[in-house]
Amino acid sequence: MSFERKFTKGVAWMSAGGWVEQAINFAILAVLARLLGVETFGILAMAAALVLLVEFLVRESVSEILLTQDTLSPQRLNSVFWLLVAFGAGLAGLLFIASNPIATFYGEAQVAPLIVALSPTVPMIALAAVPVALLRREMRFRALALRAVCGVIAGGVVGIGMALSGFGVWSLAGQRVTQVGVNAIMAWAAVSWRPGLSVSFTHIGEVLHFGHRIIGLRAAELVAVQMPSVIIGATLGPIQAGLFSIAWRAVEIASFLVTTPLRMVAHPALSQVMRDGANATALLLDIMRITGLVAFPAFAGLALLSEPALTVLFGQKWAAAAPVLSILSVFGLYLCIEKVQQTYCLAAGRVGILALLAWCEVGLSITLIYLTVPFGLPAVTAGFVVAFLVLWPLRFRNLAAIANLKAGTLMRLHIAPFFLAAIMAAGVYLVSHQLAETSGLIVLVTGTLSGLVLFAGLAFFFLRDRLEVLRSFIRQKVPASKPRYTTLLETRGEKDSN
Repeated sequence: MSFERKFTKGVAWMSAGGWVEQAINFAILAVLARLLGVETFGILAMAAALVLLVEFLVRESVSEILLTQDTLSPQRLNSVFWLLVAFGAGLAGLLFIASNPIATFYGEAQVAPLIVALSPTVPMIALAAVPVALLRREMRFRALALRAVCGVIAGGVVGIGMALSGFGVWSLAGQRVTQVGVNAIMAWAAVSWRPGLSVSFTHIGEVLHFGHRIIGLRAAELVAVQMPSVIIGATLGPIQAGLFSIAWRAVEIASFLVTTPLRMVAHPALSQVMRDGANATALLLDIMRITGLVAFPAFAGLALLSEPALTVLFGQKWAAAAPVLSILSVFGLYLCIEKVQQTYCLAAGRVGILALLAWCEVGLSITLIYLTVPFGLPAVTAGFVVAFLVLWPLRFRNLAAIANLKAGTLMRLHIAPFFLAAIMAAGVYLVSHQLAETSGLIVLVTGTLSGLVLFAGLAFFFLRDRLEVLRSFIRQKVPASKPRYTTLLETRGEKDSN
């Protein structure tokens, strides 16, 4: 199988699995939102903020080195595994210790036992991190997709069952622990490797040298996206935290559907191209073209249709989250593009500057959030988003330096989809305005379909190069011995402006 076909097949499996997973997740979230209410989600958001941060530190940190190394010896794998086990156990212990002070900070006693109940997910993720990294390195995305779907189904069954039985907020904790547990079991079932006791201090040193930078990056990213929930919960109360939580969850799911499958495949693919000495920059540009083609119209549409989307999916009581969702849609667009850019830096092992920029975003976002608290939840959300947009050009410059490109070349890739998405947004607004007196479902379905048709027509006339990239991935049958990305930039020339 050629590299292009392997890449396309991986994206297809991750897309199918991700879309099925998130469709099920949406349905489960809608049921739980109707059963449990706004305040329950707000309390969970307070408890889960630190837990999710710790989970992410374990999930996408030290094990990332397994995607960049040329060879994987048993000692290297063992070293990574046992470091992660120790790291996960230590972080779970810190969650237990910090649970009461965090509950005191919020003024919500129920937060402490919730943190304790959620903390087992951390060592579960640590135990499964190496098997997941091996599946990603080998581009076995079918197994990863099936694992994700089974996990969300199992978690949903437990969560809804507990909610119907009157467990309240504990049903959300049960859902999460079950989902992570099933994911871990299925990851181990999909690989033949098993850990041993032979480790190498040389390998441990290499892992720690790489790991402290990426842990710094992941910590900054998680603090940045979880801090709004913490500050909102502490200053504006659980109801406002619940509204922000549901809007953030909608954006998170949308970004997952739009680009996570592509990003998850891109990282090992870029690493493989770099290991083979082929043209990883060309692959980066193609991935960015595809990302812009999908992300701009998706989040423009979500911003305009936020209110009918929330009321149809979660009920009328969540309509107050619509302004927050519209503003967060801008952050969703940023997140999709930035995460894809980040994969190139990770594949190249160049994460130091990224970590520094991420912590600068943390400082600026916290400052702007506190300054905007007196003006209400939409203002807080806007302050949070602005912090990332202000520093975004520096991320473009960092990526350009690593990829040996000009920052302007990377930025110009997004000009055309931006303007076409703006035209599409205007059309969707006119359609939804004409249907304002009808039901939310009609507005949502009609607005979505009209946006899809309008943007597809615009893309056919103005973004044919991107459509050609998609077509080339699907149909490419170049032998694996002749990598497509060895000479792609030379044959394409300087067509980076679109």
